[in-house]
Amino acid sequence: MKKIQETSFIKILILNIFLFSGIATATAQYDSSFYSNAFETERWYRIYLPSDYYSNPNKAYPVVYYFHGYGGRYKWDEYDLDYDPGYPGNGRVHPLYVMEWREYAASHDIIIVTWDGYEPNLHPGQKFREGIKYGWCPPYDYPRAHEKNISQWGWDYRPYFRELVGHIDSNYRTIADRDHRAITGLSMGGLTALYISGQNKDLISSMSAFCPADNIPMYGPKGYLSVFPVLEMYRSLDGLSVRLTANDGDWLFANDLQMNRIIPGSGLKPYDYHLADFPDHGVADADLQLDFHMKEFEKTHPNPDNWNHICPSFLNFSQWGYHFSLNRPDPALTVVENVSKGHMKVFGRKFIPDGPMVMDEAIHVETDKIYTPSTKYDLVEYNLTSESFSSKEVSSSETGSLGFTLPGGGNIVGISGDGINPATGLRIINKENYDYLYFEEGKVYALDLDLVNVSTTNFDNITIKAFSNHPYINFSNNELTDLSVNSKEKITLDKQIIFAFNQYNIENLVGNIQFEISVNGVIADTQKIVFFTTPVSPYVPEDDVIILDGRTEYGVPVFNQGSNSVRTANLSGGTGNGNGIAETGEEILVYIKLKQGLSPNDKNSFHKTYLIGDYDNPYIQVKKLKYDEKMDQAASTSISTYFNVGNMVPETDSLDLWFRIESLYNNNNVPASRRVTYEYHYDYRRIKIPVRDSASSGTGKLIPQKYFKLEQNFPNPVNNYTSINFSTTDPGNVKLDIIDLQGREVKVLINENKKPGSYSVSWDRTNNEYKPCNAGVYLYRLMLNNNTRVKRMTLL
Repeated sequence: MKKIQETSFIKILILNIFLFSGIATATAQYDSSFYSNAFETERWYRIYLPSDYYSNPNKAYPVVYYFHGYGGRYKWDEYDLDYDPGYPGNGRVHPLYVMEWREYAASHDIIIVTWDGYEPNLHPGQKFREGIKYGWCPPYDYPRAHEKNISQWGWDYRPYFRELVGHIDSNYRTIADRDHRAITGLSMGGLTALYISGQNKDLISSMSAFCPADNIPMYGPKGYLSVFPVLEMYRSLDGLSVRLTANDGDWLFANDLQMNRIIPGSGLKPYDYHLADFPDHGVADADLQLDFHMKEFEKTHPNPDNWNHICPSFLNFSQWGYHFSLNRPDPALTVVENVSKGHMKVFGRKFIPDGPMVMDEAIHVETDKIYTPSTKYDLVEYNLTSESFSSKEVSSSETGSLGFTLPGGGNIVGISGDGINPATGLRIINKENYDYLYFEEGKVYALDLDLVNVSTTNFDNITIKAFSNHPYINFSNNELTDLSVNSKEKITLDKQIIFAFNQYNIENLVGNIQFEISVNGVIADTQKIVFFTTPVSPYVPEDDVIILDGRTEYGVPVFNQGSNSVRTANLSGGTGNGNGIAETGEEILVYIKLKQGLSPNDKNSFHKTYLIGDYDNPYIQVKKLKYDEKMDQAASTSISTYFNVGNMVPETDSLDLWFRIESLYNNNNVPASRRVTYEYHYDYRRIKIPVRDSASSGTGKLIPQKYFKLEQNFPNPVNNYTSINFSTTDPGNVKLDIIDLQGREVKVLINENKKPGSYSVSWDRTNNEYKPCNAGVYLYRLMLNNNTRVKRMTLL
C-alpha cells in the first residue's frame, strides 16, 4: 500500500516539474491517482491548478470538488461537443465541462478537483475517450441499489471523500480548512454532492448542485441499507451555504423545482437558487456556480450552535465533534435534531419522513468538548414513545465531553449545569412524533402540541408565540401566556394554536411554523415544525379505488409516461387473503383512479398512492414504503405507501384516509432546440374504505355492529378518574382493557360474560399492579364475540 502511494507521489512530482518548466499551458491540468484505503484500490482524479500556481510558490488556494453525473468520469461528463447549444460558434474544442473548469481556474485563485465515481469492476463504459472507458458506466454504486443480493453492495463514499481531501491537502498548496473547501456536482453527482456534503460538514463550508437527480438512493454498510431520498437531504445541511442551479430545459426540471420549494420552505439558510437558460440536462452557468463558492471562501463559517443531521444505517458516525455509536438489529436512519449545549433530540426511523420509530436500539452519544471539564451535569430524558421521563447525573471528561446512552423509541435530552441556560430545556413536540404536517386549503386547524421540560428547573410565566412566513397561513390565536411547567413534566397544548390555511399555491407548497418561547419576557428559544400544503382533496367513489391485499387485479388502465399513453397492466401487491377488502392483520396497497392526470392523454387511469396526514389513527400503521424508479424518466423516484391494518376495527367500520397521488407527463414532441418536458405533480384525494375483522365471514360483507357501541370516556383528558360507557345487544364475554400505543396491556377493567345492555366502568388510572400510570396517550379497547372497538384518551 505504501509503495503505491509513493509511486503516485513521484508521478505527481514529475508532472509538476514538467508543467513548471513552461512546456504546459498557463493552467496546469492533469490526471493522477492515489491509493484509497476505503475502496482498497487506486482511485483517479483530475486537477486544475490556477495560472500562477508554480510562479507563486508561497501562495495557497481554496478547493472545489466536482462530482460527475451518470455515465461520466473524472475527466468529463458523458456529453459530446454538440451538447453545448453554442457549438460550434463558440469555438468549443473539448467536451463539457473541461473548458469551464480550465478557464475558470486560469482566471481565479482556485483549485478544482474532479473525482471519479466510476467503479472499474462494476460496469464497463460503452465509449472510449482519452484512454478510458466512459458513457453509461453507472457511478456511485447505483446499479447495485436495485439488486436483490444487496450484500455485495456498499462502496462508502463518505470516508473516500475524506481520504481525497487529505491527499489533495498533502500534495498541493491548499488552504486546508473548511472555510476554503466546497463541493459541487451534476445530476447523480449532484445527488452525491448533497449526500457527501451533509455527511462531511466539518470539512466544507459550502455546497452546490447542478440539476441533482432523484434516483433511489441506497446507503449503508453491505447488506444493511436504508433509503435516504434526495428531497430529504436538506435536513443534514445545517451549517453549510447551499446553492441549486436548475435548467429550464432540463428533463429533471420538475424535481429541481420541488427541491427549490422544500429547501427555502423548510427554513434552511443560507440558500441560493439559480435558473439557467439552458435547453438540456447538464452543467450550465458554471462560472456563476463557482463565483458563489468564491464569495463563500471570503467568509468565516463558525460551527452552528444548533444543528440537525440524518445518517443512513451506518452504526458509527460523527458530526460537529459529536460521535454516535448505535446498536440496532435492522437498518434504519438516525435522526439528530436541535443539537446544542443544553438539549438534543435523537431517534431512529425505519424511513423518513414519517416511518416507524425504532424501538429495539441503544444509541451512545459522546458530545463535543464544550462542557466544563470534570464537572457533574444533570441529564433529563423524555422518551417520545413511552411519554415518560428519566434522569441521571453524568460527569464530563477531563477534556469536557459528556457520554450517555439512550434507549429506543426516540428521546429528547436536556442537559443542565454549569454554563447552560435551563430555559432551553423547554421543548415543543408534535403529537405522534410526525416530522411533517399537512394542511388542506380552506380548512381551520388547531395544533395538537405538547410542551415538555427536560431541565431541572420549574418554570412559570411562560409565553409561546407562533408565527409563519407562509403567505396563506392566518392565525386566529397564536399566543399562549401564563404557562407553568415543572421539571420532568409535560403539559398538553391541544387545540390552542389556531389558524386557517386559506389558499393553495404550488409555489408555496412547503412552509414552517416557528414557536418563540419566552420566560419572564426573555426569549429562551425558537423552534419550528415543517408543513406541506394541499389543494381541496375530494373523496373518490368506491369504484375508483383498488385495494391490493395479496391479490392481482388484471387489465387495469394505467398511464405510461414513456409512451405518453394509457395502457392496461396487471397490478399486484399487499399481503392478506386477496379478497380486496381491508381486514385486520393485512398489508394494503391502494390505487386510485384519476379522471384527468397531468398529461392530456392521462384519462381515467389508476395511480399509486402515498398516505399523508395519518397523525392519530390507531387502526393502521405505515411500516414500509414502495420505491419505484420511473425508468422512462431517468433520475426520479416514485414512492407509494403500504399500510397495515391493526387488530382493531373502528366503530364506523371504515377507514377515512388521505392520499397524495403522483401524476406524470412526458412530452415526446421535442422541438429542435431539444427543450423537453418531463413533469410531475401531485393530486390529493380522500377515500373511505370498509374495514372488518379478519374473523368475519368470507362473503365480502361486513358483520353488522351498530349495536356494539363504545362511548368516549369522560372526563378526557383524565386527572384522577374517568368513566367509560358501552352498550351491546348481544350476550357474550366482554373484555374492556387499557393498552398503550404499542398495544401492550396496561389494565384489565372487565373480562366476564355480560347480558345485552348498557354499562359504565370507572378507571382510577392505575395499572394491573395498582401503580399510577404515567401521563400520556392511551387506548381503551372493548372486545365482544371477535369484534373490537377502540378509542383514545389522554392522561394528564
